[in-house]
Amino acid sequence: MATVTGEASAADVPLVVAGHPVAPLPESSGARIGVLDARLEGSNGLLTWFGAPPVRRLVLTVGNLGSGVAEDPVFRVGTARGLLAPSWEERKWRGTIPAGQRARVAFDVELAAGAHGPYEVSLKYGGKVLVTEPWDVARPWGVTLFWILLCLVVPAGLFRLGMAVLDRLRPRPAAAVAEPGALPWFTPEAMPRLPD
Repeated sequence: MATVTGEASAADVPLVVAGHPVAPLPESSGARIGVLDARLEGSNGLLTWFGAPPVRRLVLTVGNLGSGVAEDPVFRVGTARGLLAPSWEERKWRGTIPAGQRARVAFDVELAAGAHGPYEVSLKYGGKVLVTEPWDVARPWGVTLFWILLCLVVPAGLFRLGMAVLDRLRPRPAAAVAEPGALPWFTPEAMPRLPD
């Protein structure tokens, strides 16, 4: 609405519909937060490849669309995997957003260790979801590589240990003189003679 001098002003008035009851307007601070821009920033590091928790920063440009001042607004940041419902966490932003002004807000979002697959990061204010950003988390292939190597190295180590134990327990011929570095059962005297 515009005044006679041309300056903009806002007013909350009840809306009366014939045949319906009228109730007083709810008390509010007059601040209404809206999201103008949202994005997830950050990238995976080497530790994430080995199962460390993936971390991103949700960066928002919010504006106060109401007539009052928003002081230290409390947002709720939620993360959800696939079709599951988000798990919400309250985050208080320290600052003031005057009416008609905008501000840059950033929150760190961390998933569980070893998380992978499609996720969604949501922001809620005043019981209303303002924005939802998709996040495709890569599989931690370093953990898979570790288990493959473990499945190869442990049996090889056990085989070598068993061969060393058998080598110690095997009886040695008393008359045979072994050459340096040769195994006792491969001495020249133990070799079968070929017929002439």
